[in-house]
Amino acid sequence: MDAAGTRFHQMSAHVRQVSFTNVIKDTSEQSGTVRMVKVPSGEIKALVEFTSPDHKYYLFEKRTLKTYTPNIDTEQIIDLGQHGEELDRFVSIGFGTMGKELAKSYEVEVASDNTVAGTTLVKLTPLSADVRKYLTHIDLWLSDQSYPVQEKLWEPSGDTVTVYYTDVRINPAIPAGSFRLPVKPTTKTEYPQK
Repeated sequence: MDAAGTRFHQMSAHVRQVSFTNVIKDTSEQSGTVRMVKVPSGEIKALVEFTSPDHKYYLFEKRTLKTYTPNIDTEQIIDLGQHGEELDRFVSIGFGTMGKELAKSYEVEVASDNTVAGTTLVKLTPLSADVRKYLTHIDLWLSDQSYPVQEKLWEPSGDTVTVYYTDVRINPAIPAGSFRLPVKPTTKTEYPQK
């Protein structure tokens, strides 16, 4: 993982996200693409574009989360600044994160109960009691190149979010303009924190 982390600059992949809501035993699914780049300051910039079943964008940049929903032409901007470094580590888990960086925020365990062939299962348990209020642990399935093929986030409620990565490309050529939301002059902008 450390060797892969030192070589990482950017990535792109197809992504499928499956969310399970425990209290009503409901599962929902989204699919699309993800692009991520580590900028010279060490911060992470990531753009997720879900195209199915609904079209929605998520841009994580400069410790801000922006979402854009084209069908209602609305952008929401959320300031994540107070948790910036922690969020950079969270967003980039498995992509460009060194083991020693993960150990700052998580107890790291290589698990023996792996059920995904050709991968190594790493279990991450947050060290921060504040983080554990929202996230009990993360299961991370790593390919032989030490990049995630699957992640599963476990919440205290029993809810889970599982992310599957396919067609992962490490350090592909990604044009600089690829990390922008397609907002228009008429787009409504909302600041949910205000």
